[in-house]
Amino acid sequence: MNYKGFDLAGRVAVVTGSTSGMGLAIARGLAQCGAQVVVSSHIQSDTDAAASLLASEGFDVKGIRCDITNIAGVNRFAEESKSAFGRVDIVVCHAAGPVPVGPIADTDIDQLDALLLTTVRNNLVLIRHFLPEMAERRYGSVLMTSSIASERASPALGAYGAAKAAMNGVVRTIAAEWGQWNVRANALAPSMVRTAFSQIMLNTPEAEKAMAAKSPSNRIAEPDDIVGAAILLASPAGSYISGQTLLIDGGRSII
Repeated sequence: MNYKGFDLAGRVAVVTGSTSGMGLAIARGLAQCGAQVVVSSHIQSDTDAAASLLASEGFDVKGIRCDITNIAGVNRFAEESKSAFGRVDIVVCHAAGPVPVGPIADTDIDQLDALLLTTVRNNLVLIRHFLPEMAERRYGSVLMTSSIASERASPALGAYGAAKAAMNGVVRTIAAEWGQWNVRANALAPSMVRTAFSQIMLNTPEAEKAMAAKSPSNRIAEPDDIVGAAILLASPAGSYISGQTLLIDGGRSII
């Protein structure tokens, strides 16, 4: 008898920020496990291209534009996502707005406000659209993309780390308040992943080598390195894991 814990057939997953990099890898992984998937980006053409790509690979996918920085757009996206396949069982909050880089004492306050609104408020607004129906069906998984910067100080990404730490708090509270209805919430907290966002930190071979050396694995994570954890937390295999911030860091946090 084959183990069915990772089977997502009959489930619908919504993944924001999922037209490239880590978000696209997670969307593909969930689809490979049988889920119907909604992909999104704030750029319509990117959204359409990602949906077409995954559909060409044989998956049941729809693309819906979402600008996570715009509250009206978030509300519209939530309703359109529920209509896309008639339900939402899994929501992966991966989209992010602009990230201030530099010492936290020098962070522009308007940029900090925008970061917190996007990372905390707007993601919570999105999730709230899905929680009651998840509870009614007694199945739901909320995944939020956090960062190792939420757990360990990062001199260049202090504001980003603070916002992600607040996100982790939202995850714990959702898990505590909605767990009685079998709705789980967890955060994925990777270290450096090779994406468009990370290129500012990996802009020379020397910088990449120095960053890789911080981990016992001595390499930078690739987007596919995050997919297995996302599948675990989204699927019945992770049914007793909730309220956690899972570090996916190649062992960096242990040294």
